[in-house]
Amino acid sequence: MADRECQACGSGPILVHNVPHLGVFAELCTACLLRHKPGTFCPVCFDIHDDTTAHSRVMCLRCPAIAHLTCLPSARSSCYLCPQCSDPSFSFIDSGAADGSAALVFTKDLCAAKIAAAAMHRAAALARAEAEQKVMGALVARRNAKEAIERVAALMSNQNHSDVDDG
Repeated sequence: MADRECQACGSGPILVHNVPHLGVFAELCTACLLRHKPGTFCPVCFDIHDDTTAHSRVMCLRCPAIAHLTCLPSARSSCYLCPQCSDPSFSFIDSGAADGSAALVFTKDLCAAKIAAAAMHRAAALARAEAEQKVMGALVARRNAKEAIERVAALMSNQNHSDVDDG
């Protein structure tokens, strides 16, 4: 994370998170990162989802956003629309908010940082697996090359012995 320009919305200089995005690594602001990863966190409390509480969540009717049932009034759980879908002017970063906004901004930044860390961890694991696969491929190619050289050497040795026998 650093203070730079967001590669998705162009705002900056602001806090950005380096994440895999659309097949490349990009620096996204907290708002863009949260907007592009709606199913990874609760849009009400900004807690990251884990697999242990999957049964106590509800998905937005229009997008992949998933909220904790405990974060919603019980009447809204059957026809849930996330804040982004229910309000066309919604923004994950509300610069006009006054009371308690610093804590909320920190919570959103922390949520985005956790999402970015998990994404980079997955990218690193994938890169490690690809590197290990390439190492194994190189070892097989090296073994095959060594065997081919040994076969050529044996053929050349047999050729030399037959030339001597013929001479």
